[in-house]
Amino acid sequence: MLPEQLQRIIGYFLEEATEHIQIIEQGLQGLPNTVQAPQRIHHLIRASHSIKGGAAMLGFSSIQRIAHRLEDYLKLLRECPIAIDSRLQSLLTQVFDILAALISKVSKGFGLNHEDANQILSLAEPVFDELDAYLRVLIPTRLSVRAVTDEHIHLFSGYCTLAGEFSSALTSRVGLLGGNVTRHEYEGDGMRLYIDIYLPPYTRIENIRQAVELSGAIIGTVQTQRDFSLLAVDYPVYQSAIEPPAICIGCRYYYGRSDGGHLLNCTIHPRGPEDEDCRDREPE
Repeated sequence: MLPEQLQRIIGYFLEEATEHIQIIEQGLQGLPNTVQAPQRIHHLIRASHSIKGGAAMLGFSSIQRIAHRLEDYLKLLRECPIAIDSRLQSLLTQVFDILAALISKVSKGFGLNHEDANQILSLAEPVFDELDAYLRVLIPTRLSVRAVTDEHIHLFSGYCTLAGEFSSALTSRVGLLGGNVTRHEYEGDGMRLYIDIYLPPYTRIENIRQAVELSGAIIGTVQTQRDFSLLAVDYPVYQSAIEPPAICIGCRYYYGRSDGGHLLNCTIHPRGPEDEDCRDREPE
């Protein structure tokens, strides 16, 4: 028999966990719509995180582990433009079902013995393996294209799928603009692609961006600057001289952080909006 105080604490955990489980279940049922709404996917991540924390406090390591993995998967969906299909949704639902089964075991006996926990965990490992392998197929290659003219350096950051086809298409389109590819480098088992291109003087940024996007890329951020000393510096230490506009802090389009050595900022207003207010502002 558990001490009365511990029983009360487990009761509080189960009460909160049940609410969190309902939030996660509803979000996974409509997962394609959930990932399109930042607030919804945030609720699922927060629910998984809360279950993880409560389980850790009570020593339910199996629940903590499953909730942690689910939280990581949900964060990945928030951060990467992954197309949600029935297989991915089914695999994530299986992870959720395992988490729900563990919490149900606790509710029935106000505890969780190692035998039950290990038996349920054994069902999770094949799901994790399949899910990890499938995500490696779905996650697009992170992309950095540095376009150099005699006047500017433009850095485009984003994603592309079918990286080999993208590279070939970009080389062709850059050639049509009178330029050429000067660097082409993969990193991290092909998960990141760096490309340098050189273009004729006065090539418009709109034409460069169009060439990158029509080659198959999704552009997230664009940087422009005139400091040509950066040409001798590798990508991981590339920095922007743009000061972070106050109005942009907290906007979903302004990142204000470094990604692969690049300081990311807004694509719509790379140097910040001209006015104090921004009609494009969307809170994170």
